[in-house]
Amino acid sequence: MKLQWQAFETMIAILTTFLGIIYARIVTGQFAHRLSRITCYLVEFTLIVVPSILFTTVANSYINHFVALKSLFLLIYIYRTRAFCRARARSEFNLGSRPLAMTIVRALTHLITAVCIVAIDFSCFHRPYRKSRRYGAALMDSGIGLFVFTMGLVSRRSCNWADIRRCAKYSTFPLIGLGFARIGFNYVLKFQQDEHEYGTHMNAFFTLGITKLFGSLLSFITRNDAQLLPMAFGLLLTHQYCLSFGPLSGIVMEDYFPRTSLLAANREGIFSLPGYFAIYLLSMCLSQWLQADTLLSYQEMKRKLRQMFLLSLTCWLLMAAANRVVGVSRVTCNLGYVIWMFAISITMISLTIFIFDFVIDSVMTDPIIGTDKYLNKLEGTKGIPTFTICEALNMNGLTFFLLANSLLGGIKYYLRPKDRNDYESVGIIFIYMLLSTVAICQLHRKGIRLA
Repeated sequence: MKLQWQAFETMIAILTTFLGIIYARIVTGQFAHRLSRITCYLVEFTLIVVPSILFTTVANSYINHFVALKSLFLLIYIYRTRAFCRARARSEFNLGSRPLAMTIVRALTHLITAVCIVAIDFSCFHRPYRKSRRYGAALMDSGIGLFVFTMGLVSRRSCNWADIRRCAKYSTFPLIGLGFARIGFNYVLKFQQDEHEYGTHMNAFFTLGITKLFGSLLSFITRNDAQLLPMAFGLLLTHQYCLSFGPLSGIVMEDYFPRTSLLAANREGIFSLPGYFAIYLLSMCLSQWLQADTLLSYQEMKRKLRQMFLLSLTCWLLMAAANRVVGVSRVTCNLGYVIWMFAISITMISLTIFIFDFVIDSVMTDPIIGTDKYLNKLEGTKGIPTFTICEALNMNGLTFFLLANSLLGGIKYYLRPKDRNDYESVGIIFIYMLLSTVAICQLHRKGIRLA
């Protein structure tokens, strides 16, 4: 039951940020014709980022009440706006060439990770959210898995060597370079790295870079998109077989194996890679299914939502079963962990499609209510983006993560997080997130895409 409770706490923490995105969309969507770009950003920051900071630190004891109350207000909004009636009256639902759900899930991953990696160094951080040593489903356990999932979600199968070279040049090499930079940074500033996370030298950047390269190579081996799914399942089951019936799991998790070689020193990061390759390939399959048919009638939309929620429920049930058989371990990225990543991701994608594409868009596109799009059409004015932070993160996610890590280094070195009281801690995290998101939003406003 402990793991199920951890998984529940993790979902509640994710929903805190997700509900903020929903309310920010409603507010900025209704008043975008009156709001400046800066005001839109401030509304989004207040509704999305501030709760994420507070409920991972000093206000965590109220997080369940917060989510319940906001969910109740959302249900009232749906009822008062007659959203279901308006959705039924629509001729079609256009999910777009890249569904909004992908943008939302990527933004959630970046925001929550950025808050957690800095907050964990302060005493006010909610300790049950910390990464598990062996088995567990804490909030910070989900970070790397969701990063790999979102990376695969926006990737396509490599069809030729040119695709592989492009992947290596623009994704793998920069990530590997950041991994080495992280090692040098820790060495110069004498920061200790927890070797039970990825190993003595490896870090998340190495995992992401290697996964991107090998995921692209594995997708290239397949002759068509239909072969991605069996390859992913075959890889995952082989990985789990080695963990369950070989010495691999013990080697990774037990401390008595010496770290005398490069392989042994980084066994956590290296031996978990096949599981991340499987997540990458499976998320590519899910992405293809999501984008296979994006122009839907009302009945088709209902059917797609039913399929999504049924798939989500199936993943949660499979996760509970896998926990009893093999456990859920981020350290080895085993079968249970992979299923958990998809349970979270598919749940959030399903909720995004339902709330944003089915409910809010049905309300916002009704001329009786009026929206930024409708009013801009009447007035001939240029629209204000209503997903400022999310779209900025989607455009420059890696840049945001790099900036956040750079600021984190400065905080650790100059501000001595362990010595700060709760008020100082929250203030520092607040400024850290403000600087990170402002920088990314400025790049987005100017149309600059770095990485």
